[in-house]
Amino acid sequence: MKKVNILQLIASTCLLIGSIINFLNSLIEIPFALYVCAGPLFLISLILFGVVLVKQIKNKKK
Repeated sequence: MKKVNILQLIASTCLLIGSIINFLNSLIEIPFALYVCAGPLFLISLILFGVVLVKQIKNKKK
């Protein structure tokens, strides 16, 4: 697999886990420590998607 595909897979996984945590928090009361982990997961996924986007733009220019 290409590095871009692996980064996109990791970013998607982080986004999915963060979304599941938020969804569970809306349905049931989850521990605060688990809820706090959702924020960094969204931030990590945002950064990784940005890196993937920049790499794809650079590849298209070549």
